[in-house]
Amino acid sequence: MEAWQNIASLQSYEDFTFRKAPVPEYDEESYRIAFQCCKENKCGTYDTNWGCNPGAKRDVPAFLSEQDYVIVVSRTYEVDYKDRELMKSITEDIQRTFRRMIIELRNNNLDCIGFLDGPCLYCGECAYPDPCRFPEMKIESISTLGLNLRKWFESFGESFGFEEGKVTLYGFIFVRAPDASA
Repeated sequence: MEAWQNIASLQSYEDFTFRKAPVPEYDEESYRIAFQCCKENKCGTYDTNWGCNPGAKRDVPAFLSEQDYVIVVSRTYEVDYKDRELMKSITEDIQRTFRRMIIELRNNNLDCIGFLDGPCLYCGECAYPDPCRFPEMKIESISTLGLNLRKWFESFGESFGFEEGKVTLYGFIFVRAPDASA
């Protein structure tokens, strides 16, 4: 059993679904569209948080080429996604839980980095643009990678969409296998 499967089997994560997925392919057009959406700052976190653009901006093709697989973690909540207070509470909870997963995976010698939707919430008030105070605890926004999630999900037989009265939140743990030559 792989380390991520051991973590996935823990009782504290029984409400989550885990799936091993291939690393998505880079798509320049999708990245351009996503970065432009970030710059429009509709969520209010552009240039304010180390988990969002431009603070989390990276060479995405190089990053993706270094990854071996992705663990897609999801949980569905029965909730009206328009209930902002409840969604804020769920988002904070999922970030805490997801961060615990990543720490456990790293403690099991997996070289991994986690992405969720939205800004990192670890510090409450981000130090950005000053250096990140806790880079090992940072959770970046999946938007910073500019992926076409619908297309990627279809590539491994998963559907990605919205349902009335429910919201499915996804986490993405990108894993780089240990170097066999080391």
